[in-house]
Amino acid sequence: MSIRHFLRVLARSRSLRFSLDVMRARTLALSGVRGQPLAKLRWRGRDVFYRPATSDPLAIYQVLLRQRGKAEYYLPPALQPEVILDIGSNIGASILFFHEQFPAARIYGFEPHPETFRVLQKNVGSLPSVEVFNYGLGAADANMSVPFDGADFSRFMSEDKTADWSGPLTPTACQLKHAGDVVRNLGVTRVDLIKIDCEGAEYAVLTALPPDLLRQCKWIVGEMHDESAFQLLALLAPHFDFDLKKRMFAPFFRFHACNLACVQQLRGTFDRDALQR
Repeated sequence: MSIRHFLRVLARSRSLRFSLDVMRARTLALSGVRGQPLAKLRWRGRDVFYRPATSDPLAIYQVLLRQRGKAEYYLPPALQPEVILDIGSNIGASILFFHEQFPAARIYGFEPHPETFRVLQKNVGSLPSVEVFNYGLGAADANMSVPFDGADFSRFMSEDKTADWSGPLTPTACQLKHAGDVVRNLGVTRVDLIKIDCEGAEYAVLTALPPDLLRQCKWIVGEMHDESAFQLLALLAPHFDFDLKKRMFAPFFRFHACNLACVQQLRGTFDRDALQR
């Protein structure tokens, strides 16, 4: 991290400890540091807990501390979703962000990693209208053992084990549940916003949701990780317009999908250029 970027993080977080944790997270992880005590950052009057020497502080910075249109999950303020699915909740930064932006929304969060889920509960468990679950969503119920390096929690369950955080891999037990069965059992018949980041399982998850629920969703935001992304975009295309941020030769990219029924309502109400930042 450059000095300039460090000073930017310091200015936004107002925490020297947090800024140092952002700066040295990858270096410490690569040197084998694991299992440090939880740290916390004060944000909007509440403590946000994270694991030093992991990807956690970087996730907090990208989602909570980047301002306005530079925020990771910048969305049209006029969207005003009533029901949100947060698929791949990690430690809850995205849930905190959505709750801050849309305090009246009901939010359901799903995180399969057991340790990450414990941090997620500390961060969002007391929020009204938020429910979180210690399993991932998929196309079928399954119990899995996932090789994981214990540091880059943003890439848990990714099939790419060549990332620059990678260290010794140890198995982590986690659970998946059929996405359609889950929303039906929760009594969810309508979703206005879906945020999805599940390391290549996006097609399996979204196609397992009830078709009418998916078609009527107002906005989908997230990340795609492999060639199945284009199958998913083709499936969504009759009902959604897209904004994609992708580089050639890189399978990973971010995307926004706006339901065609909402175009007139939302057009001109937000900074479209911000979706490409």
